[in-house]
Amino acid sequence: MNIYTEADAEAGILEGKTIAVAGYGNQGRPQALNLRESGLAVIVGAREGKGGWKRAREDGFDVMPLCRAARKADILMMLLPDEVQGDVYEHEIRDALRPGAALCFAHGFAVAFGVIAAERFDLLLVAPKGQGGRLREAYVEGTGLPCFVGVANDVSGDAKKIALALAGGLGCLRAGAYETSFREEAVSDIFGEQAVLCGGVPALMKCAFDVLVRKGYSPEVAYFECFHELKIIVDLFTRLGFSGMRDVISGTAAYGSLAFGEDLVGDDIVKRMETLFERIESGSFARAWLDEQRAGGKEFAKLRESERELLIETVGRKVRARASESAGRPAPGKKGS
Repeated sequence: MNIYTEADAEAGILEGKTIAVAGYGNQGRPQALNLRESGLAVIVGAREGKGGWKRAREDGFDVMPLCRAARKADILMMLLPDEVQGDVYEHEIRDALRPGAALCFAHGFAVAFGVIAAERFDLLLVAPKGQGGRLREAYVEGTGLPCFVGVANDVSGDAKKIALALAGGLGCLRAGAYETSFREEAVSDIFGEQAVLCGGVPALMKCAFDVLVRKGYSPEVAYFECFHELKIIVDLFTRLGFSGMRDVISGTAAYGSLAFGEDLVGDDIVKRMETLFERIESGSFARAWLDEQRAGGKEFAKLRESERELLIETVGRKVRARASESAGRPAPGKKGS
């Protein structure tokens, strides 16, 4: 795999170009701010009167409707949610973009699963590996988040150079840009979310919590042992690796986790993961997600509400509120003074 650093970027390739950021949310705002502070010309396309429009104005950007921003753009950063990108591109962006313009994505979803097919334009992938808030924090700190870069269309002949220059403007080349494809990024990202980060790990935590409660242990104790302490361990293996994490935890924890804990993941789990992977790689998940959104998102809303009502969530809100109050800061979900 090719890995690129600041030495590989030709910053001058963006000189005189207008970068339009479509969407001013989780990724849009941090990316717009980072690019502007890197000396690039940035405008924002948003919905007039909405929160993103107002905040972009407050941040000093020239803000305009998406179609107008697209007409002015040499490079359009497509930073709207996956589920709306196709419709917005079709109705507001496609016919407004000038010949020779580039479309840059922070996630491969729309291109990898055929939602957007834009043969007339450069198609670039610059995908920071972290949430937008952390991307901004790292930039301000003088560091950066690593990112993935890729090219699907190279109409201009400079698509890769443009992608690397954008990665540099975001601060990502400080940490390194890893070359990939839209499809590899999209499939692996969604699989990681479902199998581990946002699906598998929370499911395991909920299950362990429920076992302790069913066995007569208090929900508060179960919460601390199966939820609260996870961040401590994640921080350790993020910094030291799995084996390094086990070097600094107790012998009891290290032996028990290796000898018995890892047996939880057996052939049945592996088969379930493979089924998960096949659903994603085939495009079945992408179609189901887009269909759900077109239908109004009712099933998604039910799933989210049912999770909020779980005992582990009820107990967790109380524990987090108590911890926040003792530290003298607003509880999560509450506005400060």
